[in-house]
Amino acid sequence: MQLSTALGLGDRALVAFVGAGGKKTAMHRLAMEGTEQGYDIGFTTTTQMPPPDLPLTVTNVERLPDALLETEPPVAFASEWVSDPERVDRKVRGFDPEPLTAVLDRGFVDWLLVKADGARAREFKAPDTNEPVVPDEATHVVPVASVHAVGEPLTEAVVHRPERVAAITGLSVGDTITPETIGTVLASPDGGLRHVPDAAAVTPVINKADMPGLMETARAVLEHALGETSRFTRGLVTSFERDVCLPVENKSS
Repeated sequence: MQLSTALGLGDRALVAFVGAGGKKTAMHRLAMEGTEQGYDIGFTTTTQMPPPDLPLTVTNVERLPDALLETEPPVAFASEWVSDPERVDRKVRGFDPEPLTAVLDRGFVDWLLVKADGARAREFKAPDTNEPVVPDEATHVVPVASVHAVGEPLTEAVVHRPERVAAITGLSVGDTITPETIGTVLASPDGGLRHVPDAAAVTPVINKADMPGLMETARAVLEHALGETSRFTRGLVTSFERDVCLPVENKSS
């Protein structure tokens, strides 16, 4: 199944990605699928991100409409370059949510894909108090986690903000991450559902399920998450390396 189909995207969508373990890869997949379907795609962030593998426009908010009109989609856009010596030489900073909503409302793009928080290349995370920065007009929110976190210790080597995961789950830093750990965080108002607009469709994605055993583990994560909240009607087991996108339905919905 295509990711866009599994997420239920229509002719107009503002899709915010949160979490860790594959946000940018999922966004690239949607950009490719949308372009193949004839949609104009925008790709940006409300925080910071490494430059994506798309034509990139860097401009201030006042000139953003003109810059988008001058660029053939799919297009990535940001407000400025910033240094990030800990990871890469350069990153780009995005925009506040308000101008992004205007980009969609004024028809500059059909699908606007937004990276709404960062994870420092970890496999799993829980948001801080000021995260994520999800536009109020988001039509879809996609909380992402990597199945590779299961079985690992709850430490900064694997998890961004392990102390926040511990607070949500009742674990201690250093404990073993289980499928239930990730599922609980994804379904929590302080985790995957933090700052999600009431009207948005929310679909959790468990990524990097590259082998049959990992696929079963990813399914176990989703089954726990789906049982914890009515906000999820389905979740997705994905491996973008192996072109896998399998839905797991909420049996109680």
